[in-house]
Amino acid sequence: MLIGATYSHKEGAEFIAAHHAQELEEIKLAVACIDPIKALCKPSEEKTKPPLLFAPESLNKYLKLYLCDLNWTESCPTSRKGFKEPRIYLGQHAFREMDGIKNKVGLEIQFGKYAFMGYDIFSKMPIFAKKGLIDCGIELVAMSSVVKNMSTGVSSFSQIVADMKARGVADIDVPTLIIGIECTPEEMVRVAEKRARYKADPQKLVDAGEVSAPRNGAKPGPK
Repeated sequence: MLIGATYSHKEGAEFIAAHHAQELEEIKLAVACIDPIKALCKPSEEKTKPPLLFAPESLNKYLKLYLCDLNWTESCPTSRKGFKEPRIYLGQHAFREMDGIKNKVGLEIQFGKYAFMGYDIFSKMPIFAKKGLIDCGIELVAMSSVVKNMSTGVSSFSQIVADMKARGVADIDVPTLIIGIECTPEEMVRVAEKRARYKADPQKLVDAGEVSAPRNGAKPGPK
């Protein structure tokens, strides 16, 4: 995949370039190394969508697994994910997690609804900054071209940027770089090829593990 666009909030781009160039380069490499065709595994029954969609949880997982090897998360072979996200406790049972932290750069990968994007940037990052764990943030989101190939409800780069511009900057905000990712033209050709194979014989792709089995009673949405 590739980076389609970026947006700098509270001079996040300048701050990260000056103080965390290596961490930013690792994020860029993670995006470039992701094969989105593996994440094109979610059957859809939505009439306005193609029959095979990108699964947000799969894209999220592949990015985190790549970054785990670079110590953005802690390896944990006994867990289902294979890693543990950085966590802070706010009380006896309350806690917050980030998708990754390295050298005080907080990372969030968000392929969910708009409310989650806003929460990451305007609530979670300031909480981690107040604890002294981060001094800036990077938010990875999907470009509109990717959102069109995901279930209804996933927010896009353009949506969060429009709201951030309208909202402005608050004193407690953390310098943040929003990165929108999308597929290369060559990857979109492979997307079309996989959809054609799925249309011809969907069960074959399910049996081969290339596509998830349809969930009984599952509702359309960013799952």
